[in-house]
Amino acid sequence: MPSPAALTIYLFGATAFLAGALDLLEFPSSLNVYVPADCLPAAAGNSLAAVAMGIYYTLAAYQENRKFFIATVPMRCLTAVVFWRQAWIAPAVWEGTGAVLTALALWMGSRKM
Repeated sequence: MPSPAALTIYLFGATAFLAGALDLLEFPSSLNVYVPADCLPAAAGNSLAAVAMGIYYTLAAYQENRKFFIATVPMRCLTAVVFWRQAWIAPAVWEGTGAVLTALALWMGSRKM
């Protein structure tokens, strides 16, 4: 059974993969993020990065890579702030909530040791 921290990473990885794949399959409206037409090539690149991120997050979760879990928390918090400032509210909340849940799961897991 995966640890609670691994479950948060699995969830984040799966949703990143799904969001990236849906966008690459030209369903960007499902993400509730407005992207001007001039930005579509960059958005496609970001979607490809989300697919890759989904793969390596799920791999790290499968490996129970706690160092990776810990390293993601500050980066995901920073990403949430940057997204929030760009008025990408849904992705900012997704990143921030995921980071907080992972941090809490790591903290709770460390208390049981």
